[in-house]
Amino acid sequence: MTTIELKNGYYIELKKLSYTLKQRYIGKTRSGEEKESVRTHGHFGDMKHAIMKYIEICQMDVLDGERVTLEEYVKTIDQVNKIAVQGLESVLRRFEVK
Repeated sequence: MTTIELKNGYYIELKKLSYTLKQRYIGKTRSGEEKESVRTHGHFGDMKHAIMKYIEICQMDVLDGERVTLEEYVKTIDQVNKIAVQGLESVLRRFEVK
């Protein structure tokens, strides 16, 4: 199994035929103690769909609990997408095909 680390505790686990998007986070036990946990956000047949889900989740995380106009929403989503694409491009540049 291979693990690809993303930002904010997110990562993708690669197994033979699947890509699983997961997130590490600090939760609490019933007694109130902090505990590290893992949340699965989905299983995908290819990297493209796993990354698309990651970007969608990032968009929702940024806007969680906000009340914005449609113009502000579009601007914010555009900024989040640009940041995500820049991060992916910087990683992919290391693997340029010559």
